[in-house]
Amino acid sequence: MSLKTTLAVGIIAAALAAPAAHAADTAVGLFQVCYVVGGNMPGAPAVNLHLAVNTPAQTVNGMGQITQATNPPLNEPTSVSGNYSVMTVMPNNTHIQVRLAGYPPVNWPPNGGVGPVIPANLDMIMVLTKDWKGGDAQYQFRSGLTSDWTKIASAPVKQVACNQPK
Repeated sequence: MSLKTTLAVGIIAAALAAPAAHAADTAVGLFQVCYVVGGNMPGAPAVNLHLAVNTPAQTVNGMGQITQATNPPLNEPTSVSGNYSVMTVMPNNTHIQVRLAGYPPVNWPPNGGVGPVIPANLDMIMVLTKDWKGGDAQYQFRSGLTSDWTKIASAPVKQVACNQPK
């Protein structure tokens, strides 16, 4: 292959790839979304999530509260982070997969060093509709540092209004 042919192929390849790269660079946005996961049966655990979705980086961060009406009641806060991906199986069949890991929040003093190592208290995968309004989740959680994981195989995910301070 001559140098001219190699250069021509390289220029054509770059021109063809440019629209796709430009489309990815123009993805902008940050939006807030809140969910209740589970809790559809009396006594079932529920996870309340308040999330910020960063669309250019496809990341999700926020806070959650794992609750259950048991004796003693479960009320476990969690600081969640993760990512999402768009899954299209067939035309007009698109879903959003959100993977989250949660850790107990730590109030650590500024300039206090590295801090303690704390194990996760939530591991969740949500499959949402393409409009982010609802879906289904499987997750596991634990309360305390030494308790066993409680696994939930299928829980409904419902978008709720995010309460804003006034």
